[in-house]
Amino acid sequence: MIRTMKGRPLAAALVSIGMAGSAGAQTLIWSDEFNSGSLDETVWNIETGTGINGNWGTGQLDRATDRAENLSFINGVPGADGGVLSITTRNEFYIDRDFTSGRINTQGNVAFGPGHKIEARVWPRDVRYQGQGFAFWMMPNEIPAGFDHIMWPQGGEVDIMEYVGSIPYHNLATVHYAWFWENNEYQDWNHGHLGGYYSYRDQQGPDEPEWISVDLGQSTAIDQVVLHWEGAFGKSYKIQVSDDNSHWTDLYSTDSGDGGTDTLNVSGSGRYVRMYGTERATEWSYSLFEMEVFSGGVNLAYARPVSTSSNQASDLAGNNAVDGEYSTRWSSNLRNPGYGGYPPMAGDPDAGSSGFHTYGINWHQDRIEFYVDDNVYHIHYLNDGDAYGLDDNDEAHTQNMDGRRVYVSEFSNHFDEWHPFERQMYLILSAGVGGPSGYTYGGGIVPEAQFPASVLVDWVRVYDLDGTGEPTIPDPEPEPNPVDNVALGKPASASSRESDAMNAAAAVDGNGETRWASAWSDGEWMAVDLGAAYAIDRVELTWEAAYASAYRIQISDDGQAWQTVRTVTDGDGGEDILHSLNVTGRHLRIVVDQRATGYGASLWEMEIYAGDSTSPEPLADKAQGQPVSASSVEGGYWFAEYAVDGNPATRWSSDASDPQWISVDLGSVQPLSKIVLDWEAAYGSSYEIQVSNDGSSWNTLAIATNGDGGRDEIALAGSGRYVRVLGTERGTGYGYSLWTFEVY
Repeated sequence: MIRTMKGRPLAAALVSIGMAGSAGAQTLIWSDEFNSGSLDETVWNIETGTGINGNWGTGQLDRATDRAENLSFINGVPGADGGVLSITTRNEFYIDRDFTSGRINTQGNVAFGPGHKIEARVWPRDVRYQGQGFAFWMMPNEIPAGFDHIMWPQGGEVDIMEYVGSIPYHNLATVHYAWFWENNEYQDWNHGHLGGYYSYRDQQGPDEPEWISVDLGQSTAIDQVVLHWEGAFGKSYKIQVSDDNSHWTDLYSTDSGDGGTDTLNVSGSGRYVRMYGTERATEWSYSLFEMEVFSGGVNLAYARPVSTSSNQASDLAGNNAVDGEYSTRWSSNLRNPGYGGYPPMAGDPDAGSSGFHTYGINWHQDRIEFYVDDNVYHIHYLNDGDAYGLDDNDEAHTQNMDGRRVYVSEFSNHFDEWHPFERQMYLILSAGVGGPSGYTYGGGIVPEAQFPASVLVDWVRVYDLDGTGEPTIPDPEPEPNPVDNVALGKPASASSRESDAMNAAAAVDGNGETRWASAWSDGEWMAVDLGAAYAIDRVELTWEAAYASAYRIQISDDGQAWQTVRTVTDGDGGEDILHSLNVTGRHLRIVVDQRATGYGASLWEMEIYAGDSTSPEPLADKAQGQPVSASSVEGGYWFAEYAVDGNPATRWSSDASDPQWISVDLGSVQPLSKIVLDWEAAYGSSYEIQVSNDGSSWNTLAIATNGDGGRDEIALAGSGRYVRVLGTERGTGYGYSLWTFEVY
């Protein structure tokens, strides 16, 4: 097999470790900031259904949909750079499955290859239980000549982010590839993969300390310790003694262990003697055939009680290391994490679900560097001999590079017909629910898992890394001219029309001889969807003879919840120019409160101008940091103040009974326009929003009777010093639980 690239010494890779954080020195060539409130369909495809083999090829239980319940947009998420895309899995029966999910990809629209830095800022907020998972990954966008497809895994796969609830403290970055071309046909055995884990706590590859301790029964002077290592030995470890099994003294330490038999002459005393491993020499465990502790030539450890940090299996327990047999052994957990430790505590900084992290790759011509928050932790070399010996073998080891643990792997260019990671690949963002088959990464869903489970994507960005990459990206749309009428030709709707010809579209067609005319009644409206959120400065209305003497201009992000931004009570027809609106929104409408004639309301044209004013300052959350109280607190831990502390990773949770309430004191009577509730999985299906000036007498401003969790934004019209959410019916068997309770 001909190799087209020469071998390269591993030391050269050290130069690149600092590159992950250097995006500022590179050129941003494409991004989606998810700020428009809708999915850009020139870029993203929405996947629906159940994929390969009816289970996405991975044993999953979910059906992907294009509904807002699974793919939506949220503004005002603390820590986000702007709007976020929310991809949500739900425990609900839909068509033929008990779970639904969201999946989008850029296949055929946007693709990148070597020479690019590709990253996404993601918060897997609700991925907290086994069976829940989220991935940011890439698949081939190119097809070999003479074929109509590229088979997996011959085409390769790059998993930048694989985060699952069963391994909450680590992320996995993996490359998948084939060993043989097999004429581009699938073979079950033809699958290679090399993956490295990232520890959020250590901010590098994992290497949990492990230990084995022998209880000698009483404090005894010792002079020698002999360790008989199996092939999985410790590179760095200590021999320690203690009289209380709590406070330890080092008798010996090394960072250059080489396995075999270590005979260590020591001097000290203690009841407990332990080997404390701090760095593995292999990707496996710490494994000892025997641990012998001598005093005057007598092995005091023989058959004594033993404790360990972990046991890889029941037949590899600690007592095997003191049984006098060199054919049995103790083995600790492996370097890579197993399932467990879920769900993490709210706000635990060592868990990936605690907040936003940036997951990315530096894709060079000869290697792919995986990083989280600028910390490179896995480097995969494409060719044999670039990291290790030229021996036609896949190989991977954890290396210490610039003081950091980095998993270094090779190789994936196994056949000349197709080199998978020298080709363009498209982007995928997907959530899923694991099945019981045993081959879903992260395991099958557990009964206690809480839904809905949302993952928040702040943005996806791609940089030109070294000037050699050729991306596939759509031509950029021209920026709107600040003096352009952004309503021109946009979709329009109305409450009524006098005739088919006098429809709403006639008022945004730029034709001064066509018009919209409503039915002959007050309360009629006309709305236009601008397609994206705009900073709107002014609205110009050109009235036909049938004008409105009183009307309102309203704005909305979703076309459902409307906010009045200008009220006119002395309309006189002709041309109305409404300046200095200074609002941002996607939908704008006029509501006719009073007609000036016996006819309907009629507009020749409604023009909307954006861009020639600064965007308004965002509304301040009046509840944040204010005194708060609640009817109950679950377990004496999920306190009410967590709902107003500005931290979306902490929450209030009540007892599991109805009714329950949470109330915030704004300090003085305040005008109120809306309330935002960000529910944890335990949501309220029926609740009331109430206000009070004295905290005793309450007035109900809004009632919800069909709550489904997630994020509720409720428009209000009223005022009060105290604002209360009164839950009257829970949506689950648990209590009421809110990540955030915001008042505007």
